[in-house]
Amino acid sequence: MTTPTPPNDAICCLALVKPGSRLAREWKLPKPSYGIYEYLPAFERRELRWGDGSWQELTKEDHADLILLPQFGEKEIEAIFD
Repeated sequence: MTTPTPPNDAICCLALVKPGSRLAREWKLPKPSYGIYEYLPAFERRELRWGDGSWQELTKEDHADLILLPQFGEKEIEAIFD
């Protein structure tokens, strides 16, 4: 299985963490798990933030553990986490 290519454009969206993945095991996540994915090209930083305020900087390989949902952007995230 190949690692998905991370987005090249700035994005903030909901991300699902695949059950049983390395990220899910590392964070001891209950199923299903989701977080806020954010990428800002100016800083070359990709992050996954959780509802409790914790976060993790992601590597290219970490993207295999995620399903990005770009249809749920900043407006929807604000409604969920407000």
